This record gives sequence, C-alpha cells and structure tokens, in this order.
Amino acid sequence: MRRQLLVGLAALVVLAVGVVSPVRAQTLELPRARQGYWIGVGFVEPVSHLNEEGKNRGLYTGQGASFRIGELVTQRLGLGLLVEYSGLKKGSDQGRVGGLTLEGSATLWRGLSAHTGLGVGFVYVTDQNSQDKSLRGGGGSYFLAGASYDFFPWRKRLTGGWAITPTVDFRAMPDGNIHAYTMFAGLQVVWWSGLPRKMLILPEE
Repeated sequence: MRRQLLVGLAALVVLAVGVVSPVRAQTLELPRARQGYWIGVGFVEPVSHLNEEGKNRGLYTGQGASFRIGELVTQRLGLGLLVEYSGLKKGSDQGRVGGLTLEGSATLWRGLSAHTGLGVGFVYVTDQNSQDKSLRGGGGSYFLAGASYDFFPWRKRLTGGWAITPTVDFRAMPDGNIHAYTMFAGLQVVWWSGLPRKMLILPEE
C-alpha cells in the first residue's frame, strides 16, 4: 500500500509540473489581484466521518495544516497542487488524515473560487487504551470538492499581492479498510505573483 501511495504521489507531481507550465495565451488582461501564480499555507480543522469495515465509527475532529500552489492558466481557470495533513481524535482513538490532490479551480465571482480534484490520501487510527496499538486504516483515491474566497486587505499593487483566504474542502476516500468522508475548514495566507506589465492593459497615467 505504501508503494502504491508513493507511485501515485509521484505521478501527480509529474502531471502537475507538466500541466502547470507557461500555457497562458499571450493576451492582454486588465489588472486584478488574483493573477499569475499562487502559493499558500494555512491552518485547517477537519471533521471526518469514518466507516471501518462496515461499522460506523462516527465523527472525528482534529487540527492540521494545508499547502497550495498553482497558476491561473486562463483568466478564470486554475490548476495546482493541494496538500492537507491533520490529526484526528475521538475518545481513545487517535490518528491522522491527509492527502495530495491535483486541483482545478474556477473563479465564480471576484475572489470566490470553486475547486475540484483527484488525488491520493490516507487515514489511520489507533486505540490508545488498547494493548494492541497497531494502526487501522490505509490509503487510496481521494476526491475533492470545495470553495475559497481571497480577501486582499493590504492591496497596494495593480496585480497580485497577499490574500487572506477562508477555505472549505470536502474530501471522500472510499478505498481501504476505513472509508473517510472529511470536511476541512481552514484559513490560508496566500501570495499571488501577479502578471508582468507586458501582459497588462495599464491605465494611461
């Protein structure tokens, strides 16, 4: 299982690097904050429903971190990578959940974006009160749907800049001994590179 996860992660990285390349058409755009490349890190709190070999284990909660990187390949469509990793806990059960996703995004309105993606993930738990501390869980396909909104409270540039970004992602991992359905709610700090002046329609002044 570990080898399959590593192969899947490597394939996603290679695919993303090949696709998130300078594919933007050389057309001029009006300056906006959300332009160019983005890179962001943040804090997430998951709520995860686990089903272990047909038995409903209920809701687990935790805290973790997220990392996003990508590029707007058109004025509205983006492509990138998303990594999320978090602890989980319910009673004496403790564990981890996370994954790597090749993520597509579409700008809906101003800073509001919808996200979808496919990747590989994992979930495992162990009972701290049991004499058997072996891990229960595994890895498999990871499906993503979510939304985010970029606020630019310190905007001083015509294009790009720092954003504060609330995010909500829903992930389904229906493979393995434990099926996990997780909602990650979080807050990210995101840097947008903006576009070079030669690609912008600049005001006369």
